[in-house]
Amino acid sequence: MNPLYAFHRLIDFCSQRRAASLLIVFLAWVSSPLQADDFSAGLEAYEAGHYAKATESFQRSLDQEETAALRHNLALSLYQQGRPAEAVWQLERAIRLQPFNQNYHLKLGILRQQMGLYQNSSPWWLSAAQILSFGTWVWIASLSFWVLLAAFALPKFAGRRSRLATQLTVWLSAILMLLSLTALILQKSNEITGTILAETPIALRHAPASAAPEAGQARPGERVRQIDQHQNFLKIKTEAGITGWVHSDALKKL
Repeated sequence: MNPLYAFHRLIDFCSQRRAASLLIVFLAWVSSPLQADDFSAGLEAYEAGHYAKATESFQRSLDQEETAALRHNLALSLYQQGRPAEAVWQLERAIRLQPFNQNYHLKLGILRQQMGLYQNSSPWWLSAAQILSFGTWVWIASLSFWVLLAAFALPKFAGRRSRLATQLTVWLSAILMLLSLTALILQKSNEITGTILAETPIALRHAPASAAPEAGQARPGERVRQIDQHQNFLKIKTEAGITGWVHSDALKKL
């Protein structure tokens, strides 16, 4: 299926669910009428084909409170205005807010494919580390540590021999703590800093200067990790594995 056609089909699908979306928004944001009004105004403007106006309405609503739904709708509006790199960033941000929303993942995948940004397959251990959020892994690691400490120390203070249940608790807590710490390290070392915001590929430099030799290129919407910073220049590594320096204006952090 043509990626552009598929993405438009997804947009049409969302448009057909307008009434249901408005009802959900009203019930969820009844305590914030101004935000609900901006969101509804954005939906109406989008349906009417006034995408710039829809963007302004969604942005005003975002200024009051950030939600994944707002980021998602803002992405669709930006895409319709021919600003795909910005749309990619908005969808990346929406996924940060709702990491298990398959609808967002699907639309981002289609848009990235359309832009030539194909998703590289991750090794199983990295995919496993992404099953839970960073905060959840921290909570598991902390809980496992305290359970391990209590199960190991209490029998010694009481002057008793450890029972089988206590020993199993010690081993289980130790395994969970090691797994969670490993997941935290994997997530942190592979964390995406942001995406490239540009209409065309931009040059990566060997040094933090515009006149430095070119080390490669970063594509619009490409995911990158920041490695270093020198004044207004950032040293990044792209998802294609290219490392170089770019001006900080080219990168929008997540």
